[in-house]
Amino acid sequence: MGSARLSWTQKIGYGSGDFAFNLYWQGVSLYLFYFYTDVLGLPNAMAGIIYAVGSLWDAVTDPAMGYVAERTRTRWGRYRPYLLFTPLPLAFSYLLIFWHPGDVSITTIAVLALTGQFVFRTFFTMASTPYSSLMARLTQDANDRAGMAGARMLFAYAGGFTVVVLTGAMLEAFGDERRAFLLIGLMSGGLASSVFWVCFYICKEPDDARAAAPPPSLVDSLTSLRSNIPFFIVLASILLMVCGTTLIGKTILYFFEYQLGDRNAGSQALMAFAATGLVVIPIWTFITIKTSKRFVWLAGSFVSVLALLALLVNPAHTPEMVIWNYVAISAGTGAFAVTFWGMLPDTVEYGEWKSGIRLEATIFGLVTFAQKGAVALSAVLLGFLLDVIGYRAGQVQSPETLDGLRLVIVLVPLVGIAASALCMVFYPLSPQRHADIVQQLGEENTT
Repeated sequence: MGSARLSWTQKIGYGSGDFAFNLYWQGVSLYLFYFYTDVLGLPNAMAGIIYAVGSLWDAVTDPAMGYVAERTRTRWGRYRPYLLFTPLPLAFSYLLIFWHPGDVSITTIAVLALTGQFVFRTFFTMASTPYSSLMARLTQDANDRAGMAGARMLFAYAGGFTVVVLTGAMLEAFGDERRAFLLIGLMSGGLASSVFWVCFYICKEPDDARAAAPPPSLVDSLTSLRSNIPFFIVLASILLMVCGTTLIGKTILYFFEYQLGDRNAGSQALMAFAATGLVVIPIWTFITIKTSKRFVWLAGSFVSVLALLALLVNPAHTPEMVIWNYVAISAGTGAFAVTFWGMLPDTVEYGEWKSGIRLEATIFGLVTFAQKGAVALSAVLLGFLLDVIGYRAGQVQSPETLDGLRLVIVLVPLVGIAASALCMVFYPLSPQRHADIVQQLGEENTT
């Protein structure tokens, strides 16, 4: 099942889906917290709580969607149907989260913002968990998976770059930020839906002789997971890394607008951050194929930690030098983007080898839950820390607040990245060991 080598058309077709997802994901990650505090006027802590509760909703929807998708059987396959039917409701729900209800109370705004989070995140999960799981079904070849992860992350960074360019242009063109964000949501949704349907058309799930067999029960699935040590190492590494790096993107606009007095330079920094990913992803992909995913994760951690330390001591008062700091940080975090998605399918085969039960969507659902849970934690932490350092939206910040902001930007990501690297030291699946496991599974399935 899924052992045939993939063409580059298939790899690129699959990867294109992440362009669509990141039109949403990066829009939420980079701008929604700012939209809550500086456009909707929500208090910092309240904005953090709303963002976090929305992310924690994924604690229910991600694993549940993995369970449902693994049991889906249609003429299009298990996972592809969700790329066909969810794009339109997902697009409308994204528009909802950037809607300003007008002159109403803060309580009403907060309730509507939270409702929008629930609706958007539900449809996002309905599309993203099956899409990620599709990677494990298309091929079992480690190099193909590295190529797919590289293509996926190239499109992911391209999607992020598009979001930054589009948002910067709209905010500059319209003095009314409410109208600008609404138009951004409308344009992003239309483009994302079109890309999803292209991805659906190109990616064909292979025939699976085991599809007629009854799927494992929930108890059997959980029992199978207990023996999958590589999965738990990847899970912990992703949780720590995402918790750290999420704050980098969320604080760029605050840093440039209030410390350097140049919000346009903040948009340029976001563009440089995304453009750097487009450059380094092919490099990290090549290094992954020549070495291992574990090595690349550790190397990216080293680069990121050095770049964060450089930002902490950077005395620059010009946007250009600070932008270069963010370019260096992006060069390091690009390694995680490749290895993140390349490792997960490998843990699927390991779990099948250990227990005899193949879990695809369940594993991806749990990991995306961890990823979004980390985002939720970082949002709560950011709201709390902004209050601690004395940040007040739309006002001139004190020198103490600006110094505190720099510490928030650096120290939280640094701790998260360093801890994730420590976990990854114990990751046991080398390329050769995974290849041996796949070979043994193939022999068992043919006997």
